[in-house]
Amino acid sequence: MNLGRLFWYAQRYSALYFLVFVIYLEFLYLSNQLNFIFFEKNILFKVLATLFILLANIHGFIGLWTVGTDYLTKRTLGFLSDGLGGVANTIRKTYEFFFVAIGFALTISYFYIIWF
Repeated sequence: MNLGRLFWYAQRYSALYFLVFVIYLEFLYLSNQLNFIFFEKNILFKVLATLFILLANIHGFIGLWTVGTDYLTKRTLGFLSDGLGGVANTIRKTYEFFFVAIGFALTISYFYIIWF
């Protein structure tokens, strides 16, 4: 299985998990079970929310990586300017570094909120 196909499946299955998780939250809301004690004490919710955060990062990474590899190339940036085309790889790698760094920081923050 090549990397592109793996990314395609990861993105689609993570989106399905998001749907199931939102339906679960709506069920909890409609049955009046959502309150601060539920979020603090329910280990199942914490595990499901942690999985949601991890899958959201994978989903976002794949989407942003696709945008970077499609639009931040020598050909597409070179169409705008020869100077941009020459530094397209640097621009793409900087872009990837920033979205990975932001995703990592957000993940750590969310894990802290969920578990501590």
